Amino acid sequence: MAKNGMKVYALLVVLVIIDVALAMYATLEAPYPLHVTLGAPTAYLNIYLHIPMAWGSYLLYTGALISAILYLARGKEKYDILTYVFVVLATVYAVFTLVSGMAWASESWGAAWSWDPRETGVLLLLLAYLVYFALRSSIPDPDRAATLSSVYAVAAYSMVPISFIAPRLAGSLHPTPKEFGGFMGRPEVMAVFGPRILLASAIALLLVYINYKLYRGELRTPAWLKYFGVLLIVFGVVAGLYLAKPYLEGCADRVVDVKLADSVITALSLADKGYVEFSTPIKSPVQPPRLEDGRPTIIGYIVCVKDSSIDIVRHWSVAFNYAAYAFILGTIILYLSRQRSRSPEQP
Repeated sequence: MAKNGMKVYALLVVLVIIDVALAMYATLEAPYPLHVTLGAPTAYLNIYLHIPMAWGSYLLYTGALISAILYLARGKEKYDILTYVFVVLATVYAVFTLVSGMAWASESWGAAWSWDPRETGVLLLLLAYLVYFALRSSIPDPDRAATLSSVYAVAAYSMVPISFIAPRLAGSLHPTPKEFGGFMGRPEVMAVFGPRILLASAIALLLVYINYKLYRGELRTPAWLKYFGVLLIVFGVVAGLYLAKPYLEGCADRVVDVKLADSVITALSLADKGYVEFSTPIKSPVQPPRLEDGRPTIIGYIVCVKDSSIDIVRHWSVAFNYAAYAFILGTIILYLSRQRSRSPEQP
């Protein structure tokens, strides 16, 4: 068992390292839309961070539904434990989904909270499953608690399809598949987005498996795992600070107007620093320099102007969400490093 346990933890570490590295690559190199309706296009790098965790939460809540039904049908304790573990991890993923979506929305929608149907649906989904924990802990009899919480887990699952299809039933600020399909269908986008979805899902299911085995007393965590968790948290903070460096230096500013001569920029108007003129024209860092209607492409982008150079700056939500993702994974792994078995009723 110890040997097999080590293989499980080794697999977890390998998958997490690959996923964190791929997510960092996405924030630095992955494609984003050339132009968006509102805000900086670089905020759309959040598709590689926000959406995989959202899908992960749906996957985990679906697992909770299946295990709850199995418990009600067969009455075996293992399915009750599995339901509890699925709901715990799904709720963590849902919290990240809500917070990361709000950070992204603050730029792309102009406000962190707009009562958008999907945004509201995820909040209601999260609240519905928080009741699961309150219900479970309020019933002293373990068998009755398991039965009633399983019934509730089945009923609460109705919020999953509601939160998913809400934008299709009501007006939504979320882009429709038709509006965003051209970008998402690009091979270079799917080359990053697809593996991120698969890795996030695989890690989520592996975390469920490990937690389940811990609750059953069938697995113990190696002593070194806590160090990996701490390292992951530290890396996330450092990486987030690195991505946010232009903001910390006070360099990041939004382009509100630009003077173009052919494909080169001769002057910029920035939201904070005002008018900046270049003695030597600079090639636009956004190509092509003009949209089809003739407007300069760089308007709306966040840039850093230094020493007669113009660098595109990723929106702060990308730095925040990457750091938050690494922090959450590291915290979960630290939790796993508790090397004792426990029941769902215990803290």
